[in-house]
Amino acid sequence: MQAAAGHDLDTLLMVQCSTPSPTHISGQLMNFLRTSHCWVAGKRTRFAEVARSSLSLLALILSLPVLAQPQPPVTLHYIQRPPYMTPTAEGLAGLTGLPTYLAFKNAHVPFHIEETSFARQLHMLETNSGQDCMIGMFKKPERELFAKYTKPVYQDQPQILLTTSANVSKVSRFESLLDLFGDKSLVLLVKLGYSYSNSLDALIERYQPRRITTTDENLLMVKAIKMKMADYMFMAPEEAAVAIGAAGFDRADFKQVKLKSMPDGDYRHIMCSKKVPDEVINKLNAAIKFRK
Repeated sequence: MQAAAGHDLDTLLMVQCSTPSPTHISGQLMNFLRTSHCWVAGKRTRFAEVARSSLSLLALILSLPVLAQPQPPVTLHYIQRPPYMTPTAEGLAGLTGLPTYLAFKNAHVPFHIEETSFARQLHMLETNSGQDCMIGMFKKPERELFAKYTKPVYQDQPQILLTTSANVSKVSRFESLLDLFGDKSLVLLVKLGYSYSNSLDALIERYQPRRITTTDENLLMVKAIKMKMADYMFMAPEEAAVAIGAAGFDRADFKQVKLKSMPDGDYRHIMCSKKVPDEVINKLNAAIKFRK
């Protein structure tokens, strides 16, 4: 009876061997299993071993389409802001543009560059609308709520006051920021949503100098100073000389005023939306060459 039962089971399996399976992956595997049984008819233990080992193979194969999905490209946004970032035929140049561009390339992270206004860039990250990154951003607690940061790519020199040569006597007579901010006859020009360093931002908020806010980029802000729409603005010294020329003016038209109490320059980072995977941030960190 047992032999007959075994023979009946073998017969059943042989019938299954001859039954075609669907063409999808799982069907192909079952055909393989049945064929294996045909080669060792009557050896049910062999069939069971093959079946068990094939379950793991099936799970692996079915997961391959997910694992093979390519990483969607990150949009690396920039503005025309010499000497920090300027576009080139190959990518980006500048104090922050070049090291950022090289970090993406050397990390083998898929990306493309796109010129976007600063305000729009910030809005994209705040709304987490896509995989977007900004170049040369200061790390601020309120921004860390909606963004991820890489290691620094650059550190600024202490900020200077940029004013016109005709107006320099009004601004340079102060030795400290506290005294400068206390003179409400002078107007500071600041960019909306922009950071001038954590320390300087805190001083502006604490002492509330008279100021006007703009969404213009730095070159237009330089023009606003020249047109006497405001008395002074803050700028990194490495940027000032280049920005004056790029705005179409002579350096002699402006003066850079250094205050002894000016805090050290902050580190600049690549700042990305929360949708950018941590794996990408880690790859960028490994590729960044800047050292504190």
